[in-house]
Amino acid sequence: MIDETAQAIAQHLKQARFVLLIPGTNPDGDSVSSVCAIRLYLEAARIPVAIFCPTPVQQNLAFLPGVETIQNNPALLTDPAVDTIIVCDAGDLRYAGLADTLATRRTRPTIINIDHHASNEHFGDFNLVNPSAAATTEVIYEFFKAVNFPLTEDIATCLLTGIMTDTEHFSNAATTVSAMDMASDLITRGARLHVIRKQTQNNKPVALLKLWGIALARLYYQPRHDSVVTYLFQKDYEHYGLAENEVNGISNFLNNLGEGKYTLFLKETTDGQIKGSLRTTRDDVDVAELAKQFGGGGHQKAAGFMIPGRLEETARGVRMALELYKKRPITLY
Repeated sequence: MIDETAQAIAQHLKQARFVLLIPGTNPDGDSVSSVCAIRLYLEAARIPVAIFCPTPVQQNLAFLPGVETIQNNPALLTDPAVDTIIVCDAGDLRYAGLADTLATRRTRPTIINIDHHASNEHFGDFNLVNPSAAATTEVIYEFFKAVNFPLTEDIATCLLTGIMTDTEHFSNAATTVSAMDMASDLITRGARLHVIRKQTQNNKPVALLKLWGIALARLYYQPRHDSVVTYLFQKDYEHYGLAENEVNGISNFLNNLGEGKYTLFLKETTDGQIKGSLRTTRDDVDVAELAKQFGGGGHQKAAGFMIPGRLEETARGVRMALELYKKRPITLY
């Protein structure tokens, strides 16, 4: 089925006039790597292409080939020349930032949905979705194999970055035999392993680790749901001169905890929302189901959600004052 869909997508792209690539809001390493890899594929085929992202890309991903071409001009979304949109690593149109935009366009572009999340809503005209893949770049790797596209060093570097960041450098439950085989092949093809490791793992500034210290100091056990919770306010990371998209890695680090069925890391965003990141190492817990309660999704052991609201600190923990529920707080203790 993947091969058939891949061939159908390749045939469609040969006729495309202008392709817009979208990694979604606040993209991670897998999201950005995915659109950069596909951009190189389309450029090799001389297909006009642009990448749109509404939020800044993490600075540690600046080494990715083509990342400097990513634009944040919303006019791209309504450009009548765009006849095809490829969404990478987004479970639904809302997360991709397209839900409202598509309704305002005179003509609806063809949507190609490439993802690896089990909660993906298959919103595309073409859906290349493989929940067993370790990362969206693994899905794209299989796409390139299906259409016999030769991998350059730059594309191999993009694909390996996605795998390494989503598996936490081959340390979490997403690490599979196929992911390791893919990584080996990509390194053989020239993927810059040591650059990826240095830029995505061994690069944390002092300010970020100090911020981690605040989040770790706020950790508390929530017996009602047998979970561990922590949180950061917008003022916390602004105090250390950090941008919102630089505050990463904490939720994955919490997988080192031995207590609780799952962990929840809450962070206020600059646009008035709360971002929740759920993690577990247990086979009998599905955090994607928990994320769905707040309109989110993800994988069984790693999921998240974004919801309008702010955090309120109490003597016993934290609660979310949610605009969605007319400011009725949801207390997390």
